[in-house]
Amino acid sequence: MKLFSNARTIIDLYKDYRTMNKDDLEDFYASKCDYYQNYVGISLFVGVIISITYIFSDYLLNGDFVRTLLPRFSILIPALLFFVATRIVKTRVAIVFMDYFLAHSMVIATIWAIYHLDIKTHASEGFVIMNLIFLTVGFSARNREVIFSTILFWLEIIISNSFNHYENLDVIMVLEIPCGIAVIGSHALLMLIYLDHYRMQQKLELAMITDPLTQVYNRHLLEKIITQNALKDVAGPVAIAMMDIDYFKQVNDEYGHYTGDLTLLYIGQKLSKGTHVNDYVIRYGGEEFVIILKNCDVNNACARMEQFRQEIESATDTPVPITVSVGVSRYNGDFSKSIQNVDNALYKAKNTGRNKVVVV
Repeated sequence: MKLFSNARTIIDLYKDYRTMNKDDLEDFYASKCDYYQNYVGISLFVGVIISITYIFSDYLLNGDFVRTLLPRFSILIPALLFFVATRIVKTRVAIVFMDYFLAHSMVIATIWAIYHLDIKTHASEGFVIMNLIFLTVGFSARNREVIFSTILFWLEIIISNSFNHYENLDVIMVLEIPCGIAVIGSHALLMLIYLDHYRMQQKLELAMITDPLTQVYNRHLLEKIITQNALKDVAGPVAIAMMDIDYFKQVNDEYGHYTGDLTLLYIGQKLSKGTHVNDYVIRYGGEEFVIILKNCDVNNACARMEQFRQEIESATDTPVPITVSVGVSRYNGDFSKSIQNVDNALYKAKNTGRNKVVVV
């Protein structure tokens, strides 16, 4: 049955969720916030407008607008703060805080308006409706933030009873607690459903920056790791190497393009296994590979590339006998200039006999 199939999917997603470390979770929830925040922001704006229109129901209960006019329109001040703050803050935590700030401001404005009502019996309906706001805000939040907000909402109702003296507090809480639990449960389920979308998005993003033949990165990766012509997240020395398969055109001409593809795959996989987890191996074009070596000075990079060159020259498992030429240069903070330097080093290696490593 489809129900059991869906249940198994949810269980598998929960297992996946449990494997995520702190950094993975931060990235996941940031992605979730980015995805839903426009919807949350628009919904909160609509909620503010609707909360003001309850002044008409106040009129039906009180016979006038005056006493609840200020409480109802007071929500415009938090709404203005929300509008300004969400255009300044960038972090997920700050954005979610402002979401809940506005939502709970609506609760406080509603409690203030109820204080001025002659008949408070209908407060239960108003509080139940507020769960729609919290259901919306939770789209951008973490599960623990949803739980905290729900408990805070319950406390706001209980504390306000000390001055509002609800005629039916027991009914309010009997209605409110299941609604709050439903909000928490809905967002726990939504979080897992979004995880499925998140994993698919990761696969698509990886496919965009992965060379399908060699399974190393392609040049599109540079758009992600470079900003304003500088590498992101650089700490310590960085070296850049550019490698070219010697006489690769002859490999294609003599052995065929299929063998040429196998040769490229071999080099790509060999580079991937021979570099560190924080390094980048990029198929730069044709038979050229760029290797960005983090926490590595030029001397160390030269030694590593020389070892790799020797391994390729003496390897017995290559599709055909091959050699490589390598240029190495220090990353100087200017990526374009550094790439030009390493390209010049490779050009020198190829024009002085090939099968060598040259440093510029």
